[in-house]
Amino acid sequence: MVDDETCVPSQGVGGNGIASEFGDLSGMTRQEVDDFLRGLGAEIRTTRDGYVAYKFFDKSTVTIRPNGEVIRTPAPKYGSDGININKGLRLDRDGDLLRTRDEFGNLIPGTHNTGEKLNE
Repeated sequence: MVDDETCVPSQGVGGNGIASEFGDLSGMTRQEVDDFLRGLGAEIRTTRDGYVAYKFFDKSTVTIRPNGEVIRTPAPKYGSDGININKGLRLDRDGDLLRTRDEFGNLIPGTHNTGEKLNE
């Protein structure tokens, strides 16, 4: 939920990097989100396809698709064997870890799009 007066999202659940520290960005404009994420120290990259990726120092990311859809990925976590244990996972609109694939690597229906979307 966004505070209408300050254009700042609510608190997220945390624990999965900076991208999980704030809540739903829905309802904010691209400029408001850009200002907010830059304020958190994000490094910005834009692709030729119009995606804007905000990468934080902990390697968590927030990516904005050209249609305004928000994609969040957690900071990597590694097991004792050095293997990334949360590779391919995403965060939901509140910053909770969202499992997107089953144990066989198949996409779990309904997890690709969390519904978090900016105002255009």
